[in-house]
Amino acid sequence: MTSEELRGEFIGVLKKEFPLIRVRETTLKSGNIRISPYVPNNKKNKRWMQIDANPEYLSIAMDHSFNDIKLEDINNLNLLYGLNGSHSAIQLQKNNDAVNISIFTTEPYDFSSNEFVNFLHKHYQSYLKFVE
Repeated sequence: MTSEELRGEFIGVLKKEFPLIRVRETTLKSGNIRISPYVPNNKKNKRWMQIDANPEYLSIAMDHSFNDIKLEDINNLNLLYGLNGSHSAIQLQKNNDAVNISIFTTEPYDFSSNEFVNFLHKHYQSYLKFVE
């Protein structure tokens, strides 16, 4: 499975679970496409996520309100904790306002699992607090 296919599966779950989101595509200097899901808002269209399909892995950066997401919220996602560049993993940002996820093409992930979908819903609620 390619990282573009992984991204397609992930965006499919997002669109199914969160029908209000919109997706903005940006072409980076490298030529890669960056996908930025967001909820339209009159004040600001702040992205919820930044999704990049790199050659070997899918990179997902998810913004949330400060300190809303805890280590306990990601422990049951069946992902290693701590990005190390060779395995699918998840990590909270040090300032605790974002989550970073890397899914390697050699280690695909079930984005539609109940645990992950529940995590997305909790994260989405935190994002909505952030943009309102």
